[in-house]
Amino acid sequence: MEKQHLPTYKHDFLNEKKWLTKESEHYVFHYFPNSQGETDIDMIVRTQEAAYSKIIAFMEVEPPTKKIQYYFYPDEATKTSLMGDDWYAQSIRDEFTVHVLYTKEIKPLGEHEDTHLLSLPWGISIGFFQEGLAEFMVGHAWDGKSHISYVKDGYKQNLYPPLPDFFEHEAWLRTDDSKPLYFYSLVGAFTAFLINKSGKDKFKELYMKMRRDVSKNKNQKAFEDIYGPVLEIEKKFKASL
Repeated sequence: MEKQHLPTYKHDFLNEKKWLTKESEHYVFHYFPNSQGETDIDMIVRTQEAAYSKIIAFMEVEPPTKKIQYYFYPDEATKTSLMGDDWYAQSIRDEFTVHVLYTKEIKPLGEHEDTHLLSLPWGISIGFFQEGLAEFMVGHAWDGKSHISYVKDGYKQNLYPPLPDFFEHEAWLRTDDSKPLYFYSLVGAFTAFLINKSGKDKFKELYMKMRRDVSKNKNQKAFEDIYGPVLEIEKKFKASL
């Protein structure tokens, strides 16, 4: 399995003594006493078990033999101290673990991170479609608004390069960190467009053929072998918004 790019990741969370634990059918959840995670733990269990079932059913993959480990951090400082990063959520593929910043205001639950882990039987696609599949499974932007509303506004602001530019894996990593809702909405909306127009099987074929270690041109050829000229597909996508 390809190594994740996690330059600041550390494992101090494994030595933390305060964790409380709740286990469900497919998960083990870790959270701090007197935290929002503890308050919401029953709702968290219901939410993630529903997400798990939805993802497995859509992707038509066998459930994994091990449970997903979730760690909920009560604030950015604690998350950074224990695992090295203050971002909302990260899934760690080779550890089958998800790290989440979880507060009264920030609750990144649902399908997104679990899709990264449960989609591993499909392989590891380029970032554009890996994140696109995760956002498609969620079905809307993080704030509950539609992906399409952000994408339409993003095109008005000229935020997006031509879609084929994203067929180089590193291009996704270079997107503007100050506007994540716009870029995650773009990948979610485009993935939904492909699946809704041409079906899941074609998208699965694409997902498995788009590779991180080849050039943009080679990935573009793989795309066009399945869907036809990408600029025509992009034109149809924009017209559908």
